Amino acid sequence: MTERPDPYRSVARELLCVLADEGRPMSLRELQQPGKLPGGDAAFQLSVARVAGFVRTVPGTVGDDPGVAPQREPCYQPTTLGWMIARRTSRAGALARQLRANDDAPWAPDRPEQSARAARRRVA
Repeated sequence: MTERPDPYRSVARELLCVLADEGRPMSLRELQQPGKLPGGDAAFQLSVARVAGFVRTVPGTVGDDPGVAPQREPCYQPTTLGWMIARRTSRAGALARQLRANDDAPWAPDRPEQSARAARRRVA
C-alpha cells in the first residue's frame, strides 16, 4: 500500500462540506455562486465526487410547494459515504480551529523516557 491520500476524497472534500452545511440538494449553478467553493472549481469537484460515488442526483424543485414544477437542471446531494466524509472533515476542521484558538494552552509534558532519550542525544 502507498501512504498517499485518496485523490478522490481530498478533491471532493470541500464540495461535500458545502453540501452538508447547506443541508439540502444544490444545483451546480448554486455551487458556483461566490462564497460557496473557493477558486470556482465546483464543476471539477462535482465531477470527481460523482465518479467516486460521493454525491447523487436528485430531482429539484423551485420551492417547497409540491405544485411547483421541478427545475430543469439536476441537483446533487451527498450519498451515505459522502455524508461520512463531510462529517469527519467538519469535525477535524472544528478541532483544528479550536486548537489554533487555544494556541497558548499548555501541552502535555513529554514522557520521562522520551526526555531522557532526547537529553542523551544532545550530549552525544
